[in-house]
Amino acid sequence: MSPTDDSSAAARERTAQDLEWRELLELLAGHCLSRPAAERMRALSPAVTVDDARVRMALTAEAITAADDDAPIPARALPDVGPALQRVAKGSVASGEELRDVGLLLTATGALRAYAKTERERRPKLAAALESDPALDALAKSLSAAIEADGGVADGASPTLRDARRRVGEVRRELSSRLSQLMRRFSDVLRDEYWTEHDGRFVLPVRSDAHLKVNGIVLGSSASGATLYVEPAEVTALGNRLKVAEAEAEREVARVLAELSALVQTHSPALAQALEACIAADGLAALSRFAKETGAIALDVGDAPRAQLLGMRHPLLVMQGIEVVPSDLALRSSQAMVISGPNAGGKTVALKCLGLAAWMARSGIPVTAEPGSELGFFEPVLTDVGDEQSLLRSLSTFSAHVRNLAAILEHAGGSALVLLDEVAAGTDPEEGSALAAAVLEALVARGAAVAVTTHYERLKELGAKGGPLVNASVGFDMARMAPTFRLTLGVPGASSALAVAARYGIPASIVERAQALLPRRALDREELVQKLEAERALLETTRAAAEDELRRQRQLTAEIEAERKKARDEERARLSAESRDLLGEVRRARAELTEAKRRVARGEVGKDELKAAEKSVNQAASHAAIGSALEAAQRKLEAPAPGRKPAGEADLVPGTRVFLKRLGQIAEVLQPPERGQLKVAVGSMRLSVRVEDAELVEGHKKPTTRSAPKPKGGGPMALADGFVPVRTSHNTLDLRGQRVDEALDAVDAFVDRLLQVGEPVGYVLHGHGTGALKLAVRAHLSAATHVRRAAPAEPDDGGDAFTVVWLG
Repeated sequence: MSPTDDSSAAARERTAQDLEWRELLELLAGHCLSRPAAERMRALSPAVTVDDARVRMALTAEAITAADDDAPIPARALPDVGPALQRVAKGSVASGEELRDVGLLLTATGALRAYAKTERERRPKLAAALESDPALDALAKSLSAAIEADGGVADGASPTLRDARRRVGEVRRELSSRLSQLMRRFSDVLRDEYWTEHDGRFVLPVRSDAHLKVNGIVLGSSASGATLYVEPAEVTALGNRLKVAEAEAEREVARVLAELSALVQTHSPALAQALEACIAADGLAALSRFAKETGAIALDVGDAPRAQLLGMRHPLLVMQGIEVVPSDLALRSSQAMVISGPNAGGKTVALKCLGLAAWMARSGIPVTAEPGSELGFFEPVLTDVGDEQSLLRSLSTFSAHVRNLAAILEHAGGSALVLLDEVAAGTDPEEGSALAAAVLEALVARGAAVAVTTHYERLKELGAKGGPLVNASVGFDMARMAPTFRLTLGVPGASSALAVAARYGIPASIVERAQALLPRRALDREELVQKLEAERALLETTRAAAEDELRRQRQLTAEIEAERKKARDEERARLSAESRDLLGEVRRARAELTEAKRRVARGEVGKDELKAAEKSVNQAASHAAIGSALEAAQRKLEAPAPGRKPAGEADLVPGTRVFLKRLGQIAEVLQPPERGQLKVAVGSMRLSVRVEDAELVEGHKKPTTRSAPKPKGGGPMALADGFVPVRTSHNTLDLRGQRVDEALDAVDAFVDRLLQVGEPVGYVLHGHGTGALKLAVRAHLSAATHVRRAAPAEPDDGGDAFTVVWLG
């Protein structure tokens, strides 16, 4: 590694320490479910290219939107199978527990693959990151069949293993039975009524003074020596048989594990990809949870080294549950932001916010700022924040600071972000301020974006001159004698050292004496800055009050609109109920009219009763007909909605988009209106509607007027005015399967509905069948008062299976 590389690495390490980068990563790692993902999070470092940074942030953005859409990544807590996969890839045999963990990995991978399939169109980058080889499903099935949940090899892993374990079980049962018999036989010399295993052999607990009464081998004794563990000679052969059977089973287990490990080895590349997908899923899910908890957002990383952060909050403070005052931060290359104000007022926090935002964006971590923020690519990020006094290297605070400044000057370029806390402090104020000004001028000349904190009046004055140095300040509330922690751009801040001293216990007499020792110029400057701060605070309070009032007005408007909608809905429901009642009356009157016609035909009554029934029908229908009070009230409720307006005939040229009030659909005009009728298309369906039922919608196009094709007028289905009917689901009645009396009642209701909505033509589908229903329908329609004509439909419209009804 070259000296330059060494110094660059040292600069990155210094930045990581100053920004508390590892502390942030540690908190993010706590959001991960598995150790591999947490370790990956702890090792996260900023991308070295803007393209890599954009790829990372794009993945994070899609993970956040997925969580917002209630489709979070199905990440799972998984054991660390990485080392086992690496060993197996080199030919080692995995244990049963390791193969079980591989199976858990494959189960998680399958869930991720299914999730990726559902998200492929909406979130393609996220789906690609979670993909894996579908061939792993077969491996997962093999492992699931052979390995049990505790990591043991299942009996069904092979027929040989099943037989070997069956033999082991048989010998064990025989051995247990024999030992039970021996316990009963030698009960008088046993210390207790049990048998046990000792070093893999089966023994009885015999009293030491009576062991000669049991023929066998003494394999051990208790700690006191009062009990001897004796393997009876009668079970020695059975014990040997059990050892042999267990050895056979163990050899088969080893063979199965080797076979499965070899199978896993053949899938090593795919398994490595699957593991990466699971780690990525866990990490991205952790970042989306972090974003939800902190209100962080995914920022697009721009090419230009500039920052426009709105409502920025320090992420570590937010994650610790500390109430943070958000601040706006603005900085670009070849510019230096000079932040001044009282100690403990948030100046250093503002520096760290800038640096953390730059590194977070490059790392794909959501930034704790508000929407509308912008952030470019800064590289490198160079810092000098905090005290680095070193007694071992004989460096004072100032010497260490100057050494860091020299390193920063060496590395700073056109895309660098430089953060300096109390630049050139700790020495003679005159010389220190001069050095600080010279350093800032040099950094700005090299194109770096610089943010510094200072109490030097020289730097504040340079910031006020309108050059590449700009002022910013954190305020101090003189009424509360406390910092406001709010950063204000464009104005310098008073150090308020004497106010801070008084707040933290310096006697008032000393503070007064210090104030008397200040030169008049310094006092005037301090008073002016404090006055500006007070005026700014007043403006801020006024602005906040105005915003609160605006919010209240909007809320009141929303409440009034909600009440208005509620009233309209209630009125609409009342009118609908009234319409249903009136239509019921019309149907009953029509039924009476139909019965009167039949009775007249049979000679039972005279025509006066028929006329009375017709009058009842007309009176009932007039209440719900077009132009009635009820219909007028309904039209008032159906006034054009926002974004729509009534359409005049001049507006309705072919291609214009309209809203059909009665259908609730958007349609396109096909032909200019004629005699109050308009021909439109809803998708593939063509309709004829009344002009007054159409409203113009926002964005309706009005192409250059062109001559529309003339409607067909010579066919038998054409009206005298040239109108050609079109059959749709809305003007068609299906009677198939109904009895004649039911069908005729349905026809009457159908005609009433057509009259109410102003449809000039309807279609009745009765089918062919025996012809009885068709003849009854046509005879009934021919005698109806409001039916001008009833005839079979054209062949293109269904032919004799339909009857076309012309109303008038």
